[in-house]
Amino acid sequence: MTRGKHYLVTEVCRKLSIKPHILRYWEREFDIKPARNSAGRRIYNEAQLERLQLIKHLIRSEKLTVSGARRQLAKMSAHPTASEAPSDDRQTLLWLKKELVSIKGLLESQH
Repeated sequence: MTRGKHYLVTEVCRKLSIKPHILRYWEREFDIKPARNSAGRRIYNEAQLERLQLIKHLIRSEKLTVSGARRQLAKMSAHPTASEAPSDDRQTLLWLKKELVSIKGLLESQH
């Protein structure tokens, strides 16, 4: 049951195609602290779901270890997000180019 973009464990597991014990493990390893609803069940917000999707991608698709995924997440958080990008069109294009070059470097270093 989803209310206000919050997801129960069963919904998160279904969306990510993972088992609940994997979700609990990732919570511990990646310091994800879901809130609790009035019944005491863990609920995840949209940002936590997106982070879990990224963790799954790094571990399952990119074949990183948990430690490697943690390092990659740390690198990614060190870079500005799109919402922090400059508003001027030329500056935005320069920022985007820099981000793409950075992503390319990260991808090449993994192979």
